[in-house]
Amino acid sequence: MDASVPVKLRLGEPVPSSPAMVDHHSLPAPVVSPRLKGVLDAAELRGVQFVPADVQVGDSALRYWLVHMWRRLACVDRQRSRLTVDPDDGEVMGIDSLVLDEAVLRDVPLEERLAFRLEESVVHLFHRSVVDRVQSMTPQPEGLRFIPVEEWNDSSAFR
Repeated sequence: MDASVPVKLRLGEPVPSSPAMVDHHSLPAPVVSPRLKGVLDAAELRGVQFVPADVQVGDSALRYWLVHMWRRLACVDRQRSRLTVDPDDGEVMGIDSLVLDEAVLRDVPLEERLAFRLEESVVHLFHRSVVDRVQSMTPQPEGLRFIPVEEWNDSSAFR
């Protein structure tokens, strides 16, 4: 993928007459505003690529950034998490509650795990230091919330 050529995005139907273009939208990959990208860029996130994305809103295109997390870590604690697992191949089909395997994380240097995606599922994780940077933005970022791992479950996106 050529990361210099903007991806073309559009709002899904039904398109509101006055859409709220906030700092974070989701595809399943995060899509962030330029100001949020600036904060994430400053955190020097290894394994994260920002791809320009032009979002068509009415007659104009707004520049956003697709957050491509290519670093994936297989770090779900399969004993302590509540999972739905395919009986044939052991692949995780769903996560009802998530516990991370601390031994796996200890073996990965902190700078390599500031932001990553679970290998087992489409779940994007940010280290507390990155969350603190984002939450210190003035004004506060809109359209975004972080859920601590111990509170995360499969219905978190709907709360």
